[in-house]
Amino acid sequence: MPEHSWFEIDEPDELTETERAFVTALREQTADFASDDTGGEVAWCEDRLVAYLTVIDPEAPLSLIDFGVHFSGDRVEGDRLHNQLLTLPDQPSRWALDETGTVQELARRSRRWFHSMLRRPVVLYVWLHDGYAYAARYALADTDETISQCYNDRLAPPGQAEELIAAGHVHGKGWIQTVGLPVPDLYLHIRGDLDEAAMKNIRAATKRGPIPGLWYE
Repeated sequence: MPEHSWFEIDEPDELTETERAFVTALREQTADFASDDTGGEVAWCEDRLVAYLTVIDPEAPLSLIDFGVHFSGDRVEGDRLHNQLLTLPDQPSRWALDETGTVQELARRSRRWFHSMLRRPVVLYVWLHDGYAYAARYALADTDETISQCYNDRLAPPGQAEELIAAGHVHGKGWIQTVGLPVPDLYLHIRGDLDEAAMKNIRAATKRGPIPGLWYE
């Protein structure tokens, strides 16, 4: 059991009776799989109650992804959330939740959704050059969705960054997208069920060295 329960309410008087009932039911129903390597919080977003989990890589240490549910009385909407604003994406992902029902029904459905999300395999892909890690990418390995990534052009093979930019594998102000790189040299299993993952014959590793660089989505 974790040191602290998920979805604790600091100021219960700020919640309506319906919101308190939902959070209480959700906290009780997730107690059997709550863990300290995942943070479970309650917050507000656009006047709606949000119950969300933050998946962490404790060895980095790094917060990887926030996902949670927006509760509005008789409806919950769940998906990956913005890591600062806690907003839902403009377009629901393939694993989004959208349910209506009573408070207890919504708590149960949210519990099942959280549990299934935590089972999804998270891996860290690493690319090496001259013995140094120059790029890395956390991904949901069942769908190959990027969670977070970094790329260090000073350690990368000469000319590679320019080739990636020319091919369009860049977002914003020069944020190189590692999906444009060749097959990773190795991967580390971070959490979840690898039976659901397609690893493309990439070498598994259990130890990691330093991965210098700034992490971004």
